[in-house]
Amino acid sequence: MNEEEFQLQVEQFLHRHGLTATTFGLWAMNDSRFVFDLRNGRTCYGRTLRRVRQFMMDYEAKQDAKRLRMAGQGG
Repeated sequence: MNEEEFQLQVEQFLHRHGLTATTFGLWAMNDSRFVFDLRNGRTCYGRTLRRVRQFMMDYEAKQDAKRLRMAGQGG
């Protein structure tokens, strides 16, 4: 995966979940500027890529579990 594809994944994630760039950066990397830096050409390597991808997978799994719980409660 190249840098453009990674940035696109992050941008799509933000849009899909309605998160701000600042919130995502804080939650994923403890860095409020992370997404802004990506947009300005920041290069990410193995460990950072894995950390961000893992955050996105975990977040989506939690959201899926939350939806299932709500559906089970009739809401």
